Amino acid sequence: MRHLLLSALLLLPALARANLLDAFELEKRCASDRPDQVNTCLGYLSGVADSDNAAPAWRGQKSLFCIPQGVTVIQLRRTLLDYLKKHPEEADFNAAILVGNAFIEAFPCD
Repeated sequence: MRHLLLSALLLLPALARANLLDAFELEKRCASDRPDQVNTCLGYLSGVADSDNAAPAWRGQKSLFCIPQGVTVIQLRRTLLDYLKKHPEEADFNAAILVGNAFIEAFPCD
């Protein structure tokens, strides 16, 4: 029983990695007209933005990008889709890295 539990625990990180969103899948959802797909996109973009916003409190590090007050999540969606048109070579990146790159370019802090 102990070995079975240990095996299951060792498998969890691999399963979690397998479910990470890649840039291709995120682009497909962000470009979709289906509300469920768009909502996944918007939630993902909000999560990346919120995580970076919390970085100073969590790790004592500066934010990587500075999204101005009043920018909507719909505008963030357009920012990502525009970025992908300019940088198709990043289409196979991890989605969080892609979003970070798009936000750094669109919303620099300095």
